[in-house]
Amino acid sequence: MSNFPYYMLCIWTFVHIGRPQDIFTFLVPLHIGDITAAVTILSYYFTAQNRPKIGAYPEVRLFVLFLGWAALSAPFGYYPGNSLEFLFDFGLKLGIYLWLIAKLISTDGRIRGILKTLMLSGFAMATSAIMRAGTGGRIGGGATYDPNDLALILVTTLPIAIMTGLSSDSFRWKAISLGGSVFNLVGIIATRSRGGFLGLVSLGIFMLFINLPGISKKKFILILSSLAVIFGTYLGAEYKERIQTIFEESTSDITAGSGRIAVWKRALQIAREHPILGVGPSAFATAYGHYLETDKFPEDLSAESVGGAWKTAHNSLLLILAEMGLPGFVIFLAINILSFRNFQSTKTYWQSHGALEMMSVQATALQMALAGFLVCAFFLSQAYNILIYLFCFLSGAMARVSEKAHGDSMLRPIKGSSEVQLGLRH
Repeated sequence: MSNFPYYMLCIWTFVHIGRPQDIFTFLVPLHIGDITAAVTILSYYFTAQNRPKIGAYPEVRLFVLFLGWAALSAPFGYYPGNSLEFLFDFGLKLGIYLWLIAKLISTDGRIRGILKTLMLSGFAMATSAIMRAGTGGRIGGGATYDPNDLALILVTTLPIAIMTGLSSDSFRWKAISLGGSVFNLVGIIATRSRGGFLGLVSLGIFMLFINLPGISKKKFILILSSLAVIFGTYLGAEYKERIQTIFEESTSDITAGSGRIAVWKRALQIAREHPILGVGPSAFATAYGHYLETDKFPEDLSAESVGGAWKTAHNSLLLILAEMGLPGFVIFLAINILSFRNFQSTKTYWQSHGALEMMSVQATALQMALAGFLVCAFFLSQAYNILIYLFCFLSGAMARVSEKAHGDSMLRPIKGSSEVQLGLRH
């Protein structure tokens, strides 16, 4: 029974990110997210045998610090009621989920299981989008993800699928992973997201130059080239037209797309006037509207010059900077830097010790996924997305698995000992 909480955690992850209820709509009234969350928590309480103390984990401390600063800024913001509601969803619900990740994801096999769950979540969202692609217009992910948010999920899970397919010894998983990658690409096309396209291109460049542990570079480039051909083949005239407006978006304050450049300038203005506590978590739109209605923006950014619609920040970094001030922004950067550092140190350690190659592959896949996420999130308000914090907690788990193996290796050599290698794999 000790593995049951872990299996339930995987199911909770799939329901929360993959949202099968968007495909099977009869599940919506059943509130399967709340049910799986409750069963996961109770099963851990009653059956889990390994209960590590996680208070000293760097990622746990950073998340608590980030949440604490959000709580401090909430009462002084523009919409304290909304900020407190946000703190309940973000702090309590996400906090419990991440607490279970830190408690339960403590082995190489469980890390691999969560990565496969994320991959399957992306496939589920892609399937949902493809099923509705014939309805016309841009496709989002049900009631939760708009087209741009859906593209972010698909771009983020794509490298996990590719790396799983290339590294798996199972033909079944190779077929599922690489075949599902095609679904991700077609799903991105269905969203017609320009941010998704930029994220996809940036991810492709990043993947070409990153060091690949134990995977043939030629085979990797062949897979990427094949996927690029598929993407170009099914791109479609309407998506091409939207992609061609990307340059207009970057040079026009008003006419192109959502006018992101003007919104970004206004967000910087708000951030400069609230440098410490910000305007409160989940209160940017309210602060933005207040600035418009009280003519607090300078003349070149006034409602008459740029437009008077209330908007979100359309940039995750600026959203954090405006809502939680410079301290919150620094903590947010530290969370992402810690993730990259842990992934890189995990890769470096296992490559230098010549064992547990799969852990290096997993770290590389998550590095790619985080890079793709951050590029897409540069054009979206996704600073509080679960994936940022999940990646950080998974990076910490990888670092601890590596440290534990390092301690074992001090007692007995890793190279040349198949017994030790098999022990580490399991």
